Amino acid sequence: MTLSVEKTEKQFATLKEEVRVKREQLEEARSIGESLRLQETELLGKKERAEERLTVANKQLQIYDMEKEEGTSEHQQLTERKEKLQQELTVLALEIIDKDEQIQRMTKQSKEQEHNRASDQESYSTLKSSVAVSREQLQTAEQALLTLEIDMTDHYNQKEAITSKLAMLQSNLETVHTSTEELAEIIDNARIEKEQTATKRDQLREKRVALQESLAVQEEALQQKHNQASFYMEQKTTAEVSLSRLDADVDNRLERLSEAYVLTFEAAKARMVEDMDIDNARSKVRLLKRSIDELGVVNIGAIDEFERIKERFDFLNGQQTDLLEAKSTLFQVMDEMDEEMKKRFEASFTAIQTEFAIVFPELFGGGQARLILQNPDEVLTTGVDIEAQPPGKKLQNLSLLSGGERALTAIALLFAIIRVRPMPFCILDEVEAALDEANVTRFSRYLKKFETNIQFIVITHRKGTMEEADVLYGVTMQESGVSKLVSVRLEETAELIK
Repeated sequence: MTLSVEKTEKQFATLKEEVRVKREQLEEARSIGESLRLQETELLGKKERAEERLTVANKQLQIYDMEKEEGTSEHQQLTERKEKLQQELTVLALEIIDKDEQIQRMTKQSKEQEHNRASDQESYSTLKSSVAVSREQLQTAEQALLTLEIDMTDHYNQKEAITSKLAMLQSNLETVHTSTEELAEIIDNARIEKEQTATKRDQLREKRVALQESLAVQEEALQQKHNQASFYMEQKTTAEVSLSRLDADVDNRLERLSEAYVLTFEAAKARMVEDMDIDNARSKVRLLKRSIDELGVVNIGAIDEFERIKERFDFLNGQQTDLLEAKSTLFQVMDEMDEEMKKRFEASFTAIQTEFAIVFPELFGGGQARLILQNPDEVLTTGVDIEAQPPGKKLQNLSLLSGGERALTAIALLFAIIRVRPMPFCILDEVEAALDEANVTRFSRYLKKFETNIQFIVITHRKGTMEEADVLYGVTMQESGVSKLVSVRLEETAELIK
């Protein structure tokens, strides 16, 4: 049954995978169809835009053709007017020439016939007036001719511009025609592609229908397999319930065997007799059970409990032994460390005491001082007293000295420690604040003795200390809330002063 269920589950999983693949193929076909529809719409849009551009170009060409015709007609009129004016100008020129000849003849006659001057003078004046009028007419005609030539030049330029524009439009029209041909070719290709797309779409539609039919068949088969799997699962559940009941029955019987007969299954199986008289065996069991009841309550697990507790006892006993050994080792190490600390403390204390006895009189300008252990037998826990005798005073405890003396004594102890344990770097924060000016000078000068090996940073307000420093750093506040750091190298300042 279990193998059948597993086989059904595998078939069910296979069918689900096939259904998933078919659905993916169907979705892919739908996606391809949608893409082809979008391409068709885009090509139709391109075709419409190309037709609109062609229509606009044709309209512009018609407008420029009309302008060209109007310009040609106006140019022809101006040409005719120019020819007419030139004819009038020729006539006027001939008249002027004729009048000039008459004047010359009359002038000649006037010389010959002076006696007829009066009458000839009148004729001469009349003729001269006529010549002046003709000259004015000639100037007017020349001015009109000049204006006409300017107009003709403008019209000629306009004609050239129109011709150039017409050529450009013709080129644009040819470009549009070329684009139209290309678009027509694109449209034909698109139409062919559309037909191919339609064919492919029909094929995809048929394929989709086939896939849907196949999917329906497979879903039906899947449902059948699912129903079959459900049936097998129900049978499996029923079998599991029956198996659980059998397990519970076996457990109950084993428990009864243990409680009633104080036997395990293996022990009972070992004692089992194949050819056994059941009635006789039951009688013996009743007698044995009665004897067991007469014994009273017996703890069957006492032996196991004893073994467990003994094992725990042995484990804890071993841990206790390890802890005692570790404790002994630790105490031994502590004793060794205490001994080493005593040796080092005594050596350091002796050295510091010696240096303190040297430094104190150097700082005070005399006197003496010493360090005393309060309990020499317990050097690790004892305190240290300082007895000092400044110049002119008696030897007494540090607590009995004045504030300045205590401060200078502490400084002497610090310098003694530094002499024993030199350090590369030391910060002193207003240690000489309680000293008077003389002791401040002694303190600052004593610091100079260590400057080759130790660098001191001293926070101070005392001038004597500042005078002995190599570099000064100060903080000023020229503006409210704005601090500024100022540094001065006294060595450079001293050189400038020199």
